[in-house]
Amino acid sequence: MPVEERETSRDIDRIAAQWVARMDRAPLSATEAGELKQWLAGDPRRRGAFMRAKAVWMRSESARALGPQYDPADFQSVPTLPQPPARPRRRVMEWGGALAASLVLVVMLAATLQMPTAYATAKGEMRMVPLGGGTMVTLNTNTRIKVYDEEGQRRIRLLRGEVLIEGAEAVPTLVEVDEARLKASSATFVVRKLAGQPTQVLVQDGHVVLAGVTQPIRIPLAANTGLSLPEGKQKAWKPASLSSGQMGRELAWREGKIALQGETLAEAAAIYARYSDTTIVIADADLARMQVTGLFAANNPLGFSRAVAEVFGAEVRQESGRITVTRTH
Repeated sequence: MPVEERETSRDIDRIAAQWVARMDRAPLSATEAGELKQWLAGDPRRRGAFMRAKAVWMRSESARALGPQYDPADFQSVPTLPQPPARPRRRVMEWGGALAASLVLVVMLAATLQMPTAYATAKGEMRMVPLGGGTMVTLNTNTRIKVYDEEGQRRIRLLRGEVLIEGAEAVPTLVEVDEARLKASSATFVVRKLAGQPTQVLVQDGHVVLAGVTQPIRIPLAANTGLSLPEGKQKAWKPASLSSGQMGRELAWREGKIALQGETLAEAAAIYARYSDTTIVIADADLARMQVTGLFAANNPLGFSRAVAEVFGAEVRQESGRITVTRTH
């Protein structure tokens, strides 16, 4: 970061806020971490400004998590001890001036930082969120995103789960996930980040450009295209065409459905685990390898289990929080 030779306190506070915002977007690279260390060592005032900026950011995130009705005054306890003697007027004025200066600093830092808005869904929940300017996002089960409204563009950071972005031409949208950044203006696409699996991108309509965060990669993605993003293997990021049938199955969750096309029963049980706390257990190893095809309700694991049991001659036992499918003997 270029810094004037004689920095004002305001300049230092502004740059500290920029560093905190950058750290929230993604972990610093080794180069960036070195730049931050060098900047902090350059002026004794910088470390204090950096700590204040981090405190403001954490306070804002905590207040946002408590919801829009949060009022700090509601959490203040009523004093029960005798009031202390009145302070001399001059001392009160000194404290008042220091408090006012602190409040000005907090307001200035809060205005400098781009505070995100977080959206999330619980397991089995789906949520549609209009972001303004014609852009809509739909969160699938157990998903969390952060949305930053920045000058000239909207930035979405996917932390977990699966999100469908329907962008408008008026507001460019940047989506960040792991080591990738996706940019689109007027496009409909899905970004999926599930534990233990490579991140996936599916473009239904329009054009999306994929870029690497740490590597100079630029991959244009057209409509009906899918791409897996194995972590640390940017050279393996190669798009593949998807048929309309494949795309329809990938997006069946928007209608509350799970579309299976040759998955094993064990794989189907793992898919249902994303949508429900009721676990499906395929007790027989041979039965677990059987393939299944069909369209099933995502919120009805028992109905799915009974359907496949009838097809494969199995039986279903339902216990507390668990469904067992096993061969009949």
